[in-house]
Amino acid sequence: MTSGTRYDLCILGGGAAGIAAAVRAHDLGKSVALVEPGRLGGAGVWNGALSSKTLWHLAMDYARARRADRGWRGADLDLDWSAVCAQVQAACGEAEALLERQLAHLARPGPRGGRVDRVRGRGRFVGPHTVEVDARGKLIPIDADRFLVCVGSRPRPLEGVAVDGTYVVTSDQIESCGGPPRRLAIVGAGVVGCEYATVFAGFGRTAVELIDRAPRILPFEDEDVSAAVTRSFEATGIHVHRTSRLAGLRVIDGEIEIGVRRTVDTGEVVEVRRVDRVLLAIGRVPALDGLGLELAGVTHDARGIVASREHHTRTSAPHVWAAGDVTADVMLANVAELEARHAVEDMFGLAPPSIHYEAQSTILFLRPEVASVGYGEQLARERGIHYRAATVSNAAIRRNLAMRATDGFVKLIARPDGRLLGLRVVGPQASSAIQGVALLIERGGTIEDLDHTVHPHPAVTEGVQEAARLLLGRSLYAPAAFPELVKITESS
Repeated sequence: MTSGTRYDLCILGGGAAGIAAAVRAHDLGKSVALVEPGRLGGAGVWNGALSSKTLWHLAMDYARARRADRGWRGADLDLDWSAVCAQVQAACGEAEALLERQLAHLARPGPRGGRVDRVRGRGRFVGPHTVEVDARGKLIPIDADRFLVCVGSRPRPLEGVAVDGTYVVTSDQIESCGGPPRRLAIVGAGVVGCEYATVFAGFGRTAVELIDRAPRILPFEDEDVSAAVTRSFEATGIHVHRTSRLAGLRVIDGEIEIGVRRTVDTGEVVEVRRVDRVLLAIGRVPALDGLGLELAGVTHDARGIVASREHHTRTSAPHVWAAGDVTADVMLANVAELEARHAVEDMFGLAPPSIHYEAQSTILFLRPEVASVGYGEQLARERGIHYRAATVSNAAIRRNLAMRATDGFVKLIARPDGRLLGLRVVGPQASSAIQGVALLIERGGTIEDLDHTVHPHPAVTEGVQEAARLLLGRSLYAPAAFPELVKITESS
């Protein structure tokens, strides 16, 4: 960084959104300052997407090796937790090395003159067009014409509960606070809570309890998805406390005594339990503290930066854009990257097409795996959208028969005229089945398009095609003959 340099763009945050924005701005020949106080990649790599997914894969490998229903008898295999953690760190380190290499390349002027300067430290606005970076006590001012705020999020705190990093931890700490606890209580049965429940139950060393206020886990998903995951959880020994909340917590003799307040027909009861660790997993909040957004004219509230509904990433300040977890929408790494590229193209006059949030894909790393795109039945009903849904059991899909994994299902949701609305897949390789439908939803595709697509055989995607044919009345399996395998539901 050269003293007195004024940049075309200053990016606050070096996570998924920040890196994507820097690359796109460099493509366009712009000068960029990328401000990041920590390791590159953010929650997309560290203490988040990549680290937890690596841990999930290792846990699933371990659980499969111990199975006794595959023609061999698995044993209680030795578990070297330090070696497991080394594998996680290796995966994250390899991803970070790729980002470091890319930034080193972007530091050199590109064919169109673009350049990215990396500035290590936490930045905050001190004026409309100036950010001050605290680089280990040295204050560095950065002037820019435009800004992108994408500093990510942090775990949501629970009022009245202190996080000490040893007994009570968050998702930012759970992977680095020692080996698997003997007993783990997880507060929150959303994506993060259910994912870590899957991981620790998979390694077979931890009795896991899930505590959640909702009447079922994954309350944002369709009931059949939640039910399938619940059955699997219960089969692996995970205990779910429904309509419950944490009611007191104290450390006694190296253990944690917790109260679980549960709503019953006659009122409320409190059950006292002992565990070794408590994981708070009640969501995440934008990490906007201390950014000085008001000095730049950026409006924000408890949910995050208020972004334009029409232009997605624009803020109340005409020279400031926002992307990723800092805005009040979906907190996903792929969405953050998409928003960041959109923001850069918008701020430099390329008039990018609108972001189709309804076509965004999600993977839940559970047991079984869950993948989704677009609307589910629950959301369609909430929005008043008329639909038809076809559900095909994995017991009717030959790839699942071959994998000896027939629990779960494929569910396709479409408008009455055949236009695709969404897809839910529950079972092995679920994530490999959703991308084609995501593309079709974005482009207004129909169930006829899916019917006429040649799918590989045998593959889990054939379940998607069979669901489309079920809605078209052309299914290989007649609902009247196979009511336990296929069904059609409709909105009222």
